[in-house]
Amino acid sequence: MGFIRLCFVVAVCYFSQVYFVAYPWRLRLCVCCFGCVRLAIVAFAGSRGLSLTYAPLVRSVVGSVIRSGRSVSVGCCIGADQFALSALPAAGGSCFAAFGSGGVGACSLSAVAEVLAFSERGDSVVWWAGGGSSVALPVRLSGRTKAVINSATVSAVVFFASPDSIGSVLACRFSVRRGLPVFAFACGFSGSNLPALGFGAWLRVGGSGLWSSAYRWQCSQKDIF
Repeated sequence: MGFIRLCFVVAVCYFSQVYFVAYPWRLRLCVCCFGCVRLAIVAFAGSRGLSLTYAPLVRSVVGSVIRSGRSVSVGCCIGADQFALSALPAAGGSCFAAFGSGGVGACSLSAVAEVLAFSERGDSVVWWAGGGSSVALPVRLSGRTKAVINSATVSAVVFFASPDSIGSVLACRFSVRRGLPVFAFACGFSGSNLPALGFGAWLRVGGSGLWSSAYRWQCSQKDIF
């Protein structure tokens, strides 16, 4: 029975992964190697300088993830994080803040009002996610980004305001290192200019609908082996 159960779990893990590659917005549950079911979580990240013009896009993508039955994890900054937070319904996900409760340690880049409102309605906020107040702000923000990505069990979705968005690239690279599928939206520039994440290429999702303009990072065999 033990061997049969192991074979079943391996098969479910494999076909779940195949299904996700084909239909990234539909996979609802993630099966771990021990056979237990975990909540499927998608990490959202992106540029702090993302224009308000792209707020509807971010909110629509968040909405599609929530409607598929998955949860969202997101950071605490203005721009992409702010737009994602504003789209999350009650119990729709978790926020990872690089500052403390009440906004202690926040900076001009922090979406304090949105994060506090998220917390006050009873949703989950991880305070000081990138380290305490004694940690330098750049290091804290990097650690916060890593915490967001580490919380994901399914994939990461990143919104680039430009190819030079350092935080967006960092989120993508953390995701690749974890083996997570990474989807990117190039906001205001050609997707052909999305920054490389190693050996591989950005491939257009294509088709029609909301996700058609997204790109998925495809690692090459050299990067895998």
